[in-house]
Amino acid sequence: MARALFLIDTPNQVFNIIEAIREYQLSDYDLMINDCNRVDTYAQLKARIAVLTPTHLIEVPRMTGDISGRIEVYARHLVFLQSRQYSHVFFSAIRQQWQRDIVCSVDAQKHILLDDGNATVIFYDCLFHQQKFFDFPEDPDSERSQRAAAIRAQWHIKTSGLSTLELFTIFDLSPMPWLTVRRNLLTKMYKNHQHLDADLVCLLGVGAVTVNYITEQGYLDLLAQTKDLFPEKRLCYIPHRIESDALLTAIAKLGFSVQRLDMPVENWLYQSKVAPYAVLSYHSTALFTCAAMFPAIRVISIQPPIEVWRDAASSHIWNFTACNNQEGLATVYKYLKKDKNVECIALN
Repeated sequence: MARALFLIDTPNQVFNIIEAIREYQLSDYDLMINDCNRVDTYAQLKARIAVLTPTHLIEVPRMTGDISGRIEVYARHLVFLQSRQYSHVFFSAIRQQWQRDIVCSVDAQKHILLDDGNATVIFYDCLFHQQKFFDFPEDPDSERSQRAAAIRAQWHIKTSGLSTLELFTIFDLSPMPWLTVRRNLLTKMYKNHQHLDADLVCLLGVGAVTVNYITEQGYLDLLAQTKDLFPEKRLCYIPHRIESDALLTAIAKLGFSVQRLDMPVENWLYQSKVAPYAVLSYHSTALFTCAAMFPAIRVISIQPPIEVWRDAASSHIWNFTACNNQEGLATVYKYLKKDKNVECIALN
């Protein structure tokens, strides 16, 4: 009998779990969540999982400080997880060490990656062709690295050994000998809105200033250019969770209304009786998901020259070495142009 484990730490993964439960015909599943991300991510995640009915819910609290404690906080559950004899282990963040550690340490018939946002296509293009599934950089702090290795050995944690992987993905990707692909059609979240606000356009933030892909002034200039494309519309800016209140104040001065959501934008749109005429963004993953879920809404990727994101080439890249952030954005733009449900507008 099928028994599954889901590992997630962001709220937008909940609708992927709902789709996986249907697609893989699962009734017995455990859910492990981890408070390891920024701002209100965990609060949103806790609110979203109310629709799920796991056999066991394992909550990993936020842990800061010494590396030993940050590993032990999830490692202490390994014996229980291994005893459950899962047929399927689903994970959702290929750059999170806690998920890598559990996936490699818990045997299953299948290990399955739920879409990890734009990272799915970046990893597919840069790594999966090499039969490589994780790409964590070496820790420059050798003492900390040695302590981490020792604590992992103490808890019998493996960090490698995954030779095959399955993708449960919204993207149209080809399989490989070591990579099977199963399409996620997002049928549970599909909604053909009957009522649209013809004057409303929503622009989804991408957190680019916070992660140093662009300066604040550069981003404000980009937004002003984008606003000029829709002179007869009301523009509402929906920020990324990591964007600061100071930035949003500056954006409001450009003439945008600003609406910070307490749920993923996909859930907000699904619940809306009257949807916006269009949803825009530069490279948000939500462009792909909204295009698949909401056929009545015009979904548009505004694509400035890649040089606009020049600072991304030298910005910190998190737990990945195969390309820099600007190269990763170029990959995302390539897949947006391939998506027949996403309209792409070049911004010169």
